Amino acid sequence: MIRTRRDFLKLAGLTAASAGWGCAPASSSSSSASWSSRDLEALRSIASSNGARGWAAWQGSRQVAAWQDGSRGPSLSITKSIAALAATRAAGEGWLDPSERVCDTLPEWRSDPQKSRITVLMLLQQTSGLEAGVIPLYRNQPVDKGRAAVALRCVDSPGTVFRYGPGHWETLAEVMRRKLSHRGETLPAFMNRAVMRPVGLSPWNWRADRGNNPYFSTGTQLDIRELGRLGRTISGLLAGKNHDGFSAGEFVRLTRPSSVNPMFGGGLWRNTRAGRPGAVAIQVERNIDDPRPASFWNQACLSNHQPPGFVALIGSGGRRVYLWPDQDRRIARLGSSPSWSDAALLARV
Repeated sequence: MIRTRRDFLKLAGLTAASAGWGCAPASSSSSSASWSSRDLEALRSIASSNGARGWAAWQGSRQVAAWQDGSRGPSLSITKSIAALAATRAAGEGWLDPSERVCDTLPEWRSDPQKSRITVLMLLQQTSGLEAGVIPLYRNQPVDKGRAAVALRCVDSPGTVFRYGPGHWETLAEVMRRKLSHRGETLPAFMNRAVMRPVGLSPWNWRADRGNNPYFSTGTQLDIRELGRLGRTISGLLAGKNHDGFSAGEFVRLTRPSSVNPMFGGGLWRNTRAGRPGAVAIQVERNIDDPRPASFWNQACLSNHQPPGFVALIGSGGRRVYLWPDQDRRIARLGSSPSWSDAALLARV
């Protein structure tokens, strides 16, 4: 029986271990003042295991180590951070605001006492109150996922519960699709023009419904180098620098975490609570299928071995982009194994 995102991924085979990926030398390797030889050796040992398909590490614009860095595959939930960049560009162009009520664009929600309170920011924080929506949004490639998203039930009071799932993101996609339609542009065309091309990613060609409407919750196909470019853009924005045509100020507004879950906002997982009394490092993928209380998220962090400014983009099966914005360092990894653990790597690098 399919109940959760994880159940769906198992059914679809997306967390099965990949085969046929043999060892190959790094395409580039050198020492770095910020990456010690011990760091790089730990990275090579750990990142290349547990269903790895490839990885690379950068200091600034320089790649300092890699293995199979031409590997390409599904980035799954890392797609959410690309959606946040799309929202950032929309805000910069003046037609989307994090505080606006979604019902201003979705008239179907205006008479609903719960849905009429949902804001764009709540969608990006996954606190909108909408049900996860795994079945109606993912099963059998729906004809119109936007219609399915609009029909989702509101099961929590908006802004009070962090509930992980595609419902928030496909509602955001529908909001942006309708706004763009009034502006004479399709969502795929906007994504290519405003996000994919500026960041240096492959043109939009990922999972869509039968109406060719792209998913915001999952579905991108990226290689290791592209994940590194995505990380470079996001890291620059988090460091307060406008990057690739995106406003750092708008990005901060749209990816701001909630008080319900200070770890998450706009597809980014933050290490904010690290080092504080009582902070507990968690494996994110094992804690998102069912809602956790705010008290859980307010004590959780990614790693007590990493600084509070550390950020991760997380996709199932060990797909990761790790970011140290203040140090201009990043690691990108593609993998396909449910046994991947962030803790093993983050304790060593």
